[in-house]
Formats: sequence, structure tokens, C-alpha cells
Amino acid sequence: MSTPLQRCFLLHQRAYRETSVIVDLLCESEGRVSVVCKGVRGSGNKSASLRSVLQPFAMLAVQWSGKSSLKSLRSAEVLEQAPWLSQHQLYAALYLNELLMRLFQQGELHADLFQHYHSAIADLSRSDAADRSSTEIPLRRFEFTLLATLGFEVDLFYDSSSGEPVLADKSYHFHGEFGLSNIENASLDSDGQAIPQSKKNSVPILGQHILALQQQDYSDDAVRRAAKKIIRLALAPHLGGRPLKSRELYARA
Repeated sequence: MSTPLQRCFLLHQRAYRETSVIVDLLCESEGRVSVVCKGVRGSGNKSASLRSVLQPFAMLAVQWSGKSSLKSLRSAEVLEQAPWLSQHQLYAALYLNELLMRLFQQGELHADLFQHYHSAIADLSRSDAADRSSTEIPLRRFEFTLLATLGFEVDLFYDSSSGEPVLADKSYHFHGEFGLSNIENASLDSDGQAIPQSKKNSVPILGQHILALQQQDYSDDAVRRAAKKIIRLALAPHLGGRPLKSRELYARA
């Protein structure tokens, strides 16, 4: 029995058997779904037509069948063409796809994630193609939103040691596991033990920059740099020590 048509984005595809591919889709109603698309790598017109549809960053209407974790494609069509992306915009968008592949597991359903991704791709396409730093704003917004959606929200409002609100005139450590703590005081974990503030696991952040991030105000270069430091440490525990290939591409673009 086939499912109703689902609005989806293609996150990743890989070869399967002789002429097929497996595509990983971010679906509005089903979360992340893996679908076998038969004959896509064939030589006929039907195969070429399907290849032209199964492109990243285009919104698709997809129908599949099957009860196992690996579905079978029944139909696919383009609802919204992929936006034009410059090189660094493209690598940034590929980075979002890789993040979702690594952090968003099959079987999970977060209804808002589809729309957050759609908005992020649109924002990347509207960023200044000549100014690579402009792509960082939609990246940071999506990264923070993704972590929060998956239950790993970064607390930018309170000192994890004291429970006091973050103040503009203070300086803080951000630790990947423990969050923010006033740099002037010993940073303690939940058992009252000092948290080692190594360069690998924590970074110093000004309170005024944290307050800007609370408001999602990325207009200052220094705030964007602070956000990048924070998100790198916040993502690290969930990436299993394996580097993101798209991050390396983006860094070289």
C-alpha cells in the first residue's frame, strides 16, 4: 500500500545495486525516510527524468510504499525548484544536509524541522553571494534550532554554575557539556566539582555577545565569531568525533 504524497527534501543519495539509488529524505509528515529508487542510474529517458527530479534543495512531492525501514519509491515530482546557490552557499547548504544526516535519526518526528530547513535554504540563497560571512547567519540559526528541536538546546540565558542570568558586563566560559559559567568564578558541575577550562572543551565569551545571541542579533562580526565557537563545542558531543566533510569544503571555498 502506498503512502499519500509527502512534501520532502532530498538530503543524501547513494548507489544501490546495479541501477538504483537509496535516497534519504527529510519529510514534512514522516521525519527522515530512506527510499529505494529503482532504475535511476539506467540509460533510458525515464531514468534521466527521475534523476532530474531527485535533486537536493528542491521541494519534492514523493510517494512510496513498504512497511520496513527501507521504502520503495512510487512517484516523485518537483513542487518547488531548488534555488540558485553560489559555491559557498552550496557548500553551506550541503553542510546542513550532512548535519541532519548525522543528528536526525530515522524514526524521529519533529514537525517544525521541515519548515526550519526550508527557511534556512531560502535564507542561504538570499544571502550575499559575494560575501561569504553573510551565509553564517542562516547557518547559526539553523544549528541552534536543530539542537533545540532534538532536545539538546544550548542555554544562552543562565550561568550553569550559579543559575543567575547572563549579564552584559561579565565574561563567561562556554563549555560543550556544562554550558555557560562566569569566568571570574570557579566553574562547577552539578556535583560541585571544578570543570577544567581547557581550550579543547571551552571558550571565553563576552556577556554582551551572549545577550546579542539571545536576540538572534548577528549584525556584529564579533557576535558571529562567538556563535561559531559556541556551536562547534555544542555540536561536538553529538558528532562522535568524526569530522563533517562539508565543513571542510566550506572552509576551503
